Amino acid sequence: MYRNNIARLLFAIGTAHMIAGLIIGLISTAMNVFYTGSGWSNFFVWTAGGFIAGMLFIGFAENIRLLQQINHKLGPDTNRQEVSQYIADSNITKNLDEAIKASIYDHYPDETIVAIVPSPKDDYFLVHFQDGQEDYVRVVYTGGSEVEETNDSSIRQSVIQWYNSRNS
Repeated sequence: MYRNNIARLLFAIGTAHMIAGLIIGLISTAMNVFYTGSGWSNFFVWTAGGFIAGMLFIGFAENIRLLQQINHKLGPDTNRQEVSQYIADSNITKNLDEAIKASIYDHYPDETIVAIVPSPKDDYFLVHFQDGQEDYVRVVYTGGSEVEETNDSSIRQSVIQWYNSRNS
């Protein structure tokens, strides 16, 4: 698949650390048992140390491998703004559930709603209306007990600017 030489090298070093820890532990224990008659603690210390160091290297190799896969999926021409927009859009879509949609439709029963768009700000939604030939939007807050239009002009402007930049 998509191999990274650094990840392969780190994986090999990690495996070598674990094997070396086991071998050195066995040799050290055999020498201690032969000369002093005890020494199993040496085996466990060398084996545990080799295992921990090896797993650290293998963990770093896995991180590099996963980052390589992400980089391949995004492609070389993807710029940072497209990636951040993708992340923002994927986080936003989860906030619109049926209960929120129903409460917004109930709040505006006599108006024609074209779209309800979750904004990057928590509990704020942009509601797109159509009245004959004219379109207009409102920014509503759904975090309280009921749906209400926001009175904060800075929030309203930032949500509308975000929506316009997203749809242009």
